[in-house]
Amino acid sequence: MGLAWTFYNYILFLSFVIGVFPFFTLQENKKEHRVLFTVIFLGMLTEAIGRYYGARGIYNSWIFNFGFLYLETIVIWYYFLTVFRKGHYQKIFIVGIVLFSIWFIFNSFFLQGFWETFQSYTVIISSLSIILCCLWFFYAILVKNWLNGKSLLWIPSFWVVCFLFFFYTASFMYFASFGYLIGLDRNLIFILGSILRTLSGLMYLVMGLAYLLPYFQKKFFLAP
Repeated sequence: MGLAWTFYNYILFLSFVIGVFPFFTLQENKKEHRVLFTVIFLGMLTEAIGRYYGARGIYNSWIFNFGFLYLETIVIWYYFLTVFRKGHYQKIFIVGIVLFSIWFIFNSFFLQGFWETFQSYTVIISSLSIILCCLWFFYAILVKNWLNGKSLLWIPSFWVVCFLFFFYTASFMYFASFGYLIGLDRNLIFILGSILRTLSGLMYLVMGLAYLLPYFQKKFFLAP
């Protein structure tokens, strides 16, 4: 019973399965899709291993610390790098990895630990960094006319970034105020946690679906 799948697990698996199809249909932005598929795979793998350990009473916080907070954050940064396609962003990306790695090690050894505690401080930093990437993406669209008048409806990265923004904004607000939330009713904390998990599931589902948009556009809307 401990390993019984939840609705969230089914959503992750469905996102993974759907995310396979663009490998066969996508004609452009293939690198973006490969990176995003890696995010889905990491999310599903981390959740599966974490549940397996947790069901056996084994500490699993380190799984989420390393898989979700560290690796997935870096891969999402790399996704933005592939979307922007600007050479000078590579330096920012490398510096970001170095600084984030230093923080992660420091927090693991001297502040919150690695094995037994979920690193809420790292969640805040990770979420804030991804929020800033999302805001820069929106700025590039609105101010710099980065998409050159293309319809946002059919741009996969637009939908992905929107749901990244929704989830990580909620994540930032939740964990930044967690010290205050502890003193509230447990049912309210459960509800807020459920909302956050729902946003996470929606984010992964959109990741799986987004790069099918070019296929649907060509198949059903631009067909002769």
